[in-house]
Amino acid sequence: MRFLRTAFKGTALAALFGVSAVLAAAFGRRLPPRLARLWLRAAAAILGLRVRVLGAPTPAPALYAANHVSWVEVVALGSIAPFTFVAKDDVARWPIVGPLAAAAGTLFLKRGSACAASRAVNAVVERLAAGERVAAFPEGTSTAGDDVLPFKPSLFEAAARLGCDVQPVVVRYPPRGGRRSPAPFIGDDEFLPHLLRVLAEPGLDVELVFAPPLSAHGRERGELAAEVWTVVSSTLDARRGAAPARAVAPVSLALAS
Repeated sequence: MRFLRTAFKGTALAALFGVSAVLAAAFGRRLPPRLARLWLRAAAAILGLRVRVLGAPTPAPALYAANHVSWVEVVALGSIAPFTFVAKDDVARWPIVGPLAAAAGTLFLKRGSACAASRAVNAVVERLAAGERVAAFPEGTSTAGDDVLPFKPSLFEAAARLGCDVQPVVVRYPPRGGRRSPAPFIGDDEFLPHLLRVLAEPGLDVELVFAPPLSAHGRERGELAAEVWTVVSSTLDARRGAAPARAVAPVSLALAS
C-alpha cells in the first residue's frame, strides 16, 4: 500500500512539475502570484497536507519570519496565501521542488559573504516595495522543531529600511497517533529520500500560527530579530502544551482563494 501510495503521489507531483515548467516558460520563468498559489495548493493536495491556520497573514506587504523545520512548510504556506519565499541557492537544484519554487518567484540567495547578504537585503526590499509578502526563515537552517535557533538579523534590515510590518509565524508538525511527524528535514537528510518518505504517508498535519504583526518603523534589525524570535519561541512553547489540534481536512483545490 505504501509503495502504491508513493508511486501515485510521485507521478502526480512529477506531472505538476511538467505543467508548471511549461507555464513558467510561457510567463517568462515566473508564474503570476494567483497561478503560483494554485499549483502550490495542488502540491499540498498531492502531499496530503492537513493545514491548520491560527491567526491570519496581514493584508499589507510584510516580512514574515518563521521557524524552519522542513521544505514542507513552503508548500503549506504557499497554499494559503501568495508569498515570495527566500531560500538558500542549493534548493534551486533539488528535483521537482527546485523548479517549482523558481516558478513561484522564490529568491534564491547565496550565503557566506557581505556582498551576498547585501544583495539579499536589496532583493527583499524590492519585493516588499512592490507590495509582495516575503517569507523568510531566519534561523538559517532547519531544525527538528523542538526549539528555535537564534534569528539571524540580516534580512530584517529590509523591513527596517521600509518601516513595514514583520509578522512572526510558528510552524509545527503535531504528532499523530503517538508518532512524531516525518516532516523534519535535518542533519544528513537528502531531499529525494525524504520526499519519498513524505509521499508514503497517508497525510501530514501542519499547524501555522500567525502572531500579530510588529512594526519595523524606527527599529534596528538586531532588535527586530530578537523580538520576533521571542514571539516565535514563546508561541511554539505555548502550542506544544496546548490540547491536540482537531482533525483538519486535507488541502482541497475547491477551497476559496
